Amino acid sequence: MTNHSGRVAIIGSGPSALYVLWHILQRLDQLQQHTSKITQIIVFEKDVQFGTGMPYNPRTTDRYNICNISSEELPKLTGTFANWLQTCQPLQLHAWNIEPDDIRADETYCRIALGQYFHEQWNLIVSRLRNANVTVIEHPLTQITDVIDDPARFEIKLIDSRGYTYDCDRLVIATGHAFGNNDIPECKYFQSPWPIQKLLPEVGTFYNFKVGTLGASLSAFDVITSLAHRHGRFLTSNQRTTFKRHPEATGFGIVMHDLFGWLPHLQYEQRQPFRDIYRHTSRQDVFSLLDEKGFLQLQDYFNSICRPALIKAFQRDARPEVVEKLKHPEFTIDDFVTQMTSEHTYSDPFAGMRQELKPATRSVQQDRPIHWKEVLDDLMYTLNFHAELLSAEDHLHFHAVVMPFLMNVIAALPLRSAKILLALHEAGCLELVVGSARVVGHEDEQTLVEVEHDCTTHSDRFKMFVDCSGQSPLTLENYPFTSLRQSGRVRSARVPFHDSSAPHDLKDSDRDRLLPGDPPCLELAGIDVDAFYRLRDLQGTPNPRIHDIAFPHTTGLRPYSYGLQACNDTAAILVSSWCHPQSPSADTAQSLSQASTIYDQI
Repeated sequence: MTNHSGRVAIIGSGPSALYVLWHILQRLDQLQQHTSKITQIIVFEKDVQFGTGMPYNPRTTDRYNICNISSEELPKLTGTFANWLQTCQPLQLHAWNIEPDDIRADETYCRIALGQYFHEQWNLIVSRLRNANVTVIEHPLTQITDVIDDPARFEIKLIDSRGYTYDCDRLVIATGHAFGNNDIPECKYFQSPWPIQKLLPEVGTFYNFKVGTLGASLSAFDVITSLAHRHGRFLTSNQRTTFKRHPEATGFGIVMHDLFGWLPHLQYEQRQPFRDIYRHTSRQDVFSLLDEKGFLQLQDYFNSICRPALIKAFQRDARPEVVEKLKHPEFTIDDFVTQMTSEHTYSDPFAGMRQELKPATRSVQQDRPIHWKEVLDDLMYTLNFHAELLSAEDHLHFHAVVMPFLMNVIAALPLRSAKILLALHEAGCLELVVGSARVVGHEDEQTLVEVEHDCTTHSDRFKMFVDCSGQSPLTLENYPFTSLRQSGRVRSARVPFHDSSAPHDLKDSDRDRLLPGDPPCLELAGIDVDAFYRLRDLQGTPNPRIHDIAFPHTTGLRPYSYGLQACNDTAAILVSSWCHPQSPSADTAQSLSQASTIYDQI
């Protein structure tokens, strides 16, 4: 690529963009020695504050919403989150429900506090870049609505919502979460919980009815904690938390709906708080598993890489019964999911959570790691960065069988949050309904919900209902930059089938995702990028000027890429690729093979 003036633009300023700036700063000497030399960074933020990101912004979240990541798990910036909290004034800490004398690196805290930390880190990093003679221009309250790529001039034009235009030579799209706005306020139906302020009652008023949520995810727990604190008090005595409803909120309650009736696993102690792409394997070992057609088969990955690592983990956990099962070659990845799911399946999920709270507390307080969970997280993190090597058949299987289990195991619920849920349930304010729930209509200012379970169907009505199932998968038609789509500079994510006859066996629900070709491909969520997050055009050729690292855009090819550690690693991969410019290869395996040399370094 020819970079005329070294102008880099970044759309969005959340944690992904923050870590991009951090890695630019760390590699600035290298970058300035290449054609990738950076002289100017232009950042566009649709909100007013830089560095915060939607989940940590006081305009979207609440002081009662807790991070599920501690300071020791946060990727390095100029200083740690725990040390930064130590510098905050007591009044500020109290506003975040943090006791000044109880700040620890292994504890989780208010998300707004983490957002303020990110904001101050942003300012420090920007200041250091400016001191290194890099011009950083910030455009707050500026939403980029279109991107026009001009490959002949090696230039990109950005257009904002007011019609103003900006030029750059390289673009990083880091727009983060973008939830729909199809709320129906008169029925108190909300397509997402965000911003959470829209759900809260006016001061002095109460919801004397049951609130429904679709999903029992961490987002649902944010809704639960925010509403519960407005309808009563939590009291702690002898390490047990109880909930007392406000006298004027006797009718308040919350009903969660979950397909399997699962509550997430609880926070656990870890030996290595940071995920590592190649902790339990190597790039050579992964690529040696590719079959004659160039695919990494899911079961082969489990057999050769997961099985030995999990055996060692369960030996450390003193679980010989699982070790023996894993030693048998016929024990498949599906068998493993079934085995471990059965240990977390209870007729009463709240009783199960109460039962699991004691060992989880011992794990955290006494530094007793639960090795198998940590190792599984690492193994799936590795697979995430090689997922484009999986066939369409394996992608379908992974999403149907493995992902629901993983999100239940790894989306670890902080122990404080678990105690809040149990207190609400014991107070008769929280219940969990099992089954496939869907909204079927709205009438009389209520939302009608239908639930199917065990071949039976029942209906319910809610005066308030919140969809907490997460961001819907992005389709190409919803990609926010029209000109890129219309000019063929971007295409939907896709993976080929291993067996050309496999499309004939697709479920009806998956048949519209079939893309014709030789071989036929399965359309995935999001857009197509190569291993360096360069946009692929209609022919599959990577664009050397435009990178997209927004997780909702890349979730199809990076299905297990989530959280702040993934933000950091993605940024490291991106910036490292600028230090050693890559050829625009359309071959997936070749692109990934080049990128994996970077994986070894981060």
